[in-house]
Amino acid sequence: MRYLYIVLVAWMMSTTSIAANMIELDGLSDDLALGQYVDSVRLTRDNLGLTDQIRAASFVAGEHNELNFGYTQKRVWLRLELSNSSNDDIERVLNIRYPLLDTVKLYKSTSQTPLFTLGRVYADKNDQAINIPAPYYIMPILLPANSLETYYLSVESDDSIAIPLYLTSQTSLVRQAFNYSVILSFYFGLVIANILFAFFMTVLLKDREQLYYSLFLLSNSFIFFAVLEGMPSTIFDAESLFVNRDIIAYVVSASIMFLTLFSASYLKLKKYDPRAYRLSKILAFIMFLSFVLCFILPYFYAITLSTFTSILVGCFYAAVASKYVQLGRPGGKSFILACGLGVTGALVYGMKVWNLVPVNFFTSYGWHIGTLFEAAIFSAMIAYRAAQDRKERLIYLHELNKKERDLRHTQECLLETESAAKADLELQVKQRTRDLSNVLAQLETENRSLAELSINDGLTKVRNRRYFNDIYPQMWSDAFTEQTPISIILLDIDHFKKVNDDYGHISGDHCLVKVASVMRQSVNHPLDVICRYGGEEFVIVLPDTTQQQAVVLAESMRKSIANTIISSSERAFRVTSSFGVGGIIPTEEIAPEDLIAQCDAALYTSKRNGRNRVTVADDIATSGKGVVGE
Repeated sequence: MRYLYIVLVAWMMSTTSIAANMIELDGLSDDLALGQYVDSVRLTRDNLGLTDQIRAASFVAGEHNELNFGYTQKRVWLRLELSNSSNDDIERVLNIRYPLLDTVKLYKSTSQTPLFTLGRVYADKNDQAINIPAPYYIMPILLPANSLETYYLSVESDDSIAIPLYLTSQTSLVRQAFNYSVILSFYFGLVIANILFAFFMTVLLKDREQLYYSLFLLSNSFIFFAVLEGMPSTIFDAESLFVNRDIIAYVVSASIMFLTLFSASYLKLKKYDPRAYRLSKILAFIMFLSFVLCFILPYFYAITLSTFTSILVGCFYAAVASKYVQLGRPGGKSFILACGLGVTGALVYGMKVWNLVPVNFFTSYGWHIGTLFEAAIFSAMIAYRAAQDRKERLIYLHELNKKERDLRHTQECLLETESAAKADLELQVKQRTRDLSNVLAQLETENRSLAELSINDGLTKVRNRRYFNDIYPQMWSDAFTEQTPISIILLDIDHFKKVNDDYGHISGDHCLVKVASVMRQSVNHPLDVICRYGGEEFVIVLPDTTQQQAVVLAESMRKSIANTIISSSERAFRVTSSFGVGGIIPTEEIAPEDLIAQCDAALYTSKRNGRNRVTVADDIATSGKGVVGE
C-alpha cells in the first residue's frame, strides 16, 4: 500500500505540472501574458520547419510573464498547449508586442507547414487578419469545441530576442493598440517640439553646437525610437528590411557621433580640458568609422559594434562630467542630470526586457520618458545660455546708449548756452569745447588704461595669457612670411606650492613678482614678449631668435633666478625654476601650437629630471620641420 501511495502521489504531481502549462480558453480573461505558460528551447537555425526532432527537444518551462533571450544566433522555439472544454468554438488572438523580430512562424503540432509566417524580413508581415495601428505580430487562433491543441512558435532575430507573448480577444487587442498609439503620439509630439526648438535655435544663433544638438535629437529621439517601435512598417507600410531593421545600426552610430560633438561643445572641452577635447575628436572619428562599417558588416555585427562604441562614449563623458562637477566647471551638473535621466530610462527599459523589474507603464516606457526629460533639460539649458548671452549684450548696449546720451546732453548744453548768451558765445563755446575735449581725453586715457589692464597681469606687470593668445599667432605669421626663426621659452617655478605653504601666499605673490622682474631684466630685445602663462608658469616669445640663442638666454635666467634672494615678511628664501626651450622656422606643415606643445613637453622633462634645469625640445629638430639650432 505504501508503494501504491507513492506512485499515486507521483502521478498526481505529474498531471498537475502538465496541467499547469495548459491554458483553458473557456472563461479566460481578455488579455493573458503567456510567459509562464510556454516551454522554450534554443536550436540551430535550419530550413526544415517543425520536425520530430524539435518536438522531442528538451523544452524548459517559462518563469516570467515576458520572455527574453538576449542576443543569440540560434532559433528560439516555444511550445504552447491550449484547451477548449466548452461546447462552442473559441477564437483568440496570439500576439507578440515587440517589433524587432526577423522571423516569426506559428505551427500546429500536427503540421510542418506554418500557419503564419511574419517578421521584418517578410514583405507581407502587415497583411494580417486583424489590421491594427501597432507593431504587433498578430496570429488569430480558432480552437474547436472540446479540443486540445499544441502550438509551436519559431522566432529568429539578429537583434535582442524579447518575446512579450499574449493571448487576447480582438476587442482587448484593439483597445491595447489604441492606448499604445495615444502614448506614442504624445511622445513623438513632444520630441518633434524639441527638434523644432533646436532647429530654430540653430537658425537664429547660427551656432554649430545647436546644429549638433538638432541632429542628435532627430537621429536618437525620433528616427531610432520610430524604428524601435516598428513605425516604418506600421504607419508608412515600408517593406524594406533596411528601413525596418538595418537602419538601427546606422542611426545608433550617427546619433552617438552627434552626441559626442555636441557634448564637447556643450562642456567647452576645448577651453577647460584640451586633452579631453582631443579624445572627444578621436571618439567622434570612431563613431564615424562605425557608421561606415555598417555598410560592410552584417547587421548582427554592425549593431554589436555600434552598441559597444556607444558604451565607450558614454563612459568617457560620464568621467568628464564627473570631473567637471568636482572642479565646479559650468555645464557639468546639467549634463550629468540630462544624460543620467536618458541612461536611467534605458536601464529601466533593459531591466524590463530582461525581466529584472515588473512590467508596467513606467518600465515599458522608461526609455521614452528618460529621453524626453533629457531633451527638455538640454533645451532648457540651451535657452538659458541664449538668454544670458542676450542679457549681457543688452547690458553692453545699455551702457553704450548711456554714454551716447551723456555726450548728446553735453552737446545740447552747448547749444543752449550759445542761444542764451550771444555776447559771450565765443568764450562759452571755447569753454564747453575744452570741457568736451577733456572728457574725451579722459575717456581715451581710461580706454588706454583699460586696454593696458586687459593685456597685463595685475600682479607681475608682465603680459597675461589673453595677450599671449592674441599676439603669438601674429608673431608666428610674421616669422612665416619673413622666414625668420622664432623661439619659445616656457618657465615654471619649482615647488611653488611649498612656497605658499611654508611662507604664506603673500610671500608667494612676492616670489612671482621677483621672478618676473628677473625675466624683464634678462630680456632686452624690444620685440620679445613675456607673459604669465598660468599660476606659476611663464612663457617668453622670442622673434628672430634661434633655438641656441634661446637656450643661452634661458640658462642665464635660470642662474639669475636661483641666485636671487626673495625677502618677504622678514623671511628670506630662494627658488629655482625649470625651463622648456624650442625654436623653429615656421613652415606650412607646422602649426603654432606644435612649438608650444614641444616646449611644454621639454618643460615637463626638466621637472622629471630633477628641476632647476633647461631642456631643449629636440623632437621637432629630429622631425625635420625647420628647427633653427644655430
